Amino acid sequence: MAVDDDAGMEDDEELPTAPFWMATFSDMATLLLTFFVLIVAMSEVEVKKFKEALSFFQGRTGMLQHETVVPSIQPQNVTIKVGNKDETARARATSYEELMHALSEEELDGLVQVNVTDRGLHVIITDSVMFRSGEATLVEPSRRLLRTVARVLSDKGVQSVTVEGHTDNQPIHTSRYPSNWELSAARAGSVVRFLLEQDTALPPERYLAVGHGEFKPRDTNATPEGRARNRRVEILFSWEPWQNQTKTPLSPMP
Repeated sequence: MAVDDDAGMEDDEELPTAPFWMATFSDMATLLLTFFVLIVAMSEVEVKKFKEALSFFQGRTGMLQHETVVPSIQPQNVTIKVGNKDETARARATSYEELMHALSEEELDGLVQVNVTDRGLHVIITDSVMFRSGEATLVEPSRRLLRTVARVLSDKGVQSVTVEGHTDNQPIHTSRYPSNWELSAARAGSVVRFLLEQDTALPPERYLAVGHGEFKPRDTNATPEGRARNRRVEILFSWEPWQNQTKTPLSPMP
């Protein structure tokens, strides 16, 4: 009996077992898994960025193929965080939203086009809203519109204002405005003068009035609709003083 018991003990000791390092490794893997679960549980999932990541895979049939990615119908605003640039972009977007909200409350949003750019808020107003034909005196509702814009942007970091006057190519011959040059420049000057009269105006040296006549059209001059788009006033509420800009204060719109 004793011989049989010793043989049984030897057989038990010879059974295959896992190496000792695997027990340590499994403990480490369990701790890491617990650590990452805690991180995910305590973090906030940004739904917008998650959707942007998923949109990369839309329309693809394989990871290693070069299929065309189907673009999303919804416009996406991607913020790239580099220092404080994301905060600056957010503040400028907020300025745009507040301006559009104020114009909507005044029922003026249908009379103006506003674009937010890296250089500032670009406001475009057709001349039919601003002036009578062949004149440079501001009329309603342009005064109310300009007053609203100046009020909303008074504390939004605007450093300079550039106003450009544009006309179509129809010649004008009056005693006061012999050409479209004079008319467009006079209209730009009227807008600058009105903005300077506001309580929230910047120092006068931060304003610039420019007349382009018919030489920077947005559309064709062959149709009445195109000429109407060309007759306009563009205002750039710039984030920087215009004297420091090496480019033309306003670039032509498409």
